[in-house]
Amino acid sequence: MDLIIDIGNSRTKLGIFVNSGIQTVERYVNDDQNLIAKLRTLEADRTIVSSVRGWSSEFASAIRSVKPVLYLDHTTPIPVRNSYGSPDTLGKDRLAAVVGAAFLHPNANCLAIDAGTCITYDLITAECEYLGGNISPGLEMRAKAMHEFTGALPLVRDYDEQDLIGRTTQQAISSGILNGLIREVNGTIEAYREQYPDLKVILCGGEARYLVNQLKGEIFANRNLVLIGLHKILQHNDN
Repeated sequence: MDLIIDIGNSRTKLGIFVNSGIQTVERYVNDDQNLIAKLRTLEADRTIVSSVRGWSSEFASAIRSVKPVLYLDHTTPIPVRNSYGSPDTLGKDRLAAVVGAAFLHPNANCLAIDAGTCITYDLITAECEYLGGNISPGLEMRAKAMHEFTGALPLVRDYDEQDLIGRTTQQAISSGILNGLIREVNGTIEAYREQYPDLKVILCGGEARYLVNQLKGEIFANRNLVLIGLHKILQHNDN
């Protein structure tokens, strides 16, 4: 059994792989006591931990009981060529996403889009070379920015408003955030496809549900893309 732990900005995903396939995936709010308790009971043959924000002392204590553990950082060997200019500042979730994309779509140019706290776009070529990508604010970050940097705009938490013309301030904000992001993502995909016409686009992340049915062209949605990539990195290091 392989244990895959992906600590994001707000949530932690825990994946269990058996015979190279995903058996279960559990999602927790970061530092959830249920996650800490779960870790204290698990026994795994191999474990990898990836974090974009560090971890608590409680997590560190709990993970000590799960051995052996590979802590992913910029020095960890990976099964693709990393041509990113500043690998020490590269988000580990971004790297794992392109490793997962290269595994799911071998010998293809792939754009991995992770729609979470931030929207990340990451390109890996058919030759398994990771080139880099783009980062922009996610839905919640856009909503908080408008609320915090203005004196009167409310904080919107519902992003389901797709009508172009918002009839209330709440609807106008929701529509502006969602429709703006949809057009941004479609435009970014189009720009990448101008350079790579045969591009495979893989969408993942907690906010992907707002986008998946609004994007143009063929899109592959895989909510476990980062976990799959982390598992491939774990296997690569074991081999």
